[in-house]
Amino acid sequence: MKIATLQFSPRLGLVNENIGQADSILSSSSSSLHDIDLLVLPELAFTGYNHSSLQSITPYLEPTSAGPSTQWAIRTARRLECLVTVGYPELVSPTPPPPSTLQPTMLNLGPEPETYYTLTAYNSTVTVNPLGETVAHYRKTHLYYTDEVWAQESPQGFTTAELNFPPKVRTAAYAEQEAARKGVVRHTTTQAICMDLNHHHFIPRPPPSALCKHVLATETSLLVLSTAWLTHLPSSALLSQPEEFDLDTLAYWFNALEGLIDSDREVICVFANRCGEEAGRVVPSVLAKEDQEERDGGGVGVRYAGSSWIGKVGVGRGKVVVGGIMGRSEEGVLVVETEGMGVGGKGLKFELRKREGQG
Repeated sequence: MKIATLQFSPRLGLVNENIGQADSILSSSSSSLHDIDLLVLPELAFTGYNHSSLQSITPYLEPTSAGPSTQWAIRTARRLECLVTVGYPELVSPTPPPPSTLQPTMLNLGPEPETYYTLTAYNSTVTVNPLGETVAHYRKTHLYYTDEVWAQESPQGFTTAELNFPPKVRTAAYAEQEAARKGVVRHTTTQAICMDLNHHHFIPRPPPSALCKHVLATETSLLVLSTAWLTHLPSSALLSQPEEFDLDTLAYWFNALEGLIDSDREVICVFANRCGEEAGRVVPSVLAKEDQEERDGGGVGVRYAGSSWIGKVGVGRGKVVVGGIMGRSEEGVLVVETEGMGVGGKGLKFELRKREGQG
């Protein structure tokens, strides 16, 4: 399989501008995108992530598989002839009223006080094919602090879909290949979003995590994680070495995947993160020391770790093979051919070493 991730720095609430930025990056990388099977974008890719309240994000909520993010995914899937996954804020309740009528946890459908209704929204991803069909849809199960002010946990929990990847025969239309199922590669695919990688509410538990258990139980062969993962690194470090990946974040991800890394089941992993900074609400635990004085003045929001990567786990006990990885502040497209990746093949090799006290 040939898989791509788009890593960029969307600005909070500027949906059209962010879509334009994504299109520009893809256009400048067109030669490397030839014959890709899957393109994955970050969590809340076009709306930005660090919304401070329900009222803040409400103008950007999108109907299920039908808003600007899904429409962009369909256009892009048709143009590139591949599957596209994108993160977006999903609204499953009626169309919200103007922000001026909002209450902290409820929305007003009319002029009378008793006409409030509870908003139902999810932090979601949608996957479409070049025919414009939704082939997978997932709602975040483990919410981070920032999500909890506006989103609900997925009532279904982790889900798995069978995704079909037809061969890239340029003389035949995608629809014909899909219908004929000739040479189609099928992957049992689990999709997840950011905090899903952690234990629920960060409550300590022995490995494997709930996500890893699901991947193993469903015999998943492709794990796709869209994320807006934060970093402790100060702005100075992000700007001075933008093409260096965030080693602490990568190590954290690998430790969270311990249940898969220690298994003998090979799983392709796609981690699509964003980069850059956003102002707004900040969780104190992610502040670097140099930011403490700026926090009260509103000069610091959050910073993202970038470092999107594509690789394989389960290729040897304790081993991870990374076919490609982006820098912590690098904007662009990462493209990796997963065929041939392995302990004895191509890719960077990492070994997970258990921390003291782990079994």
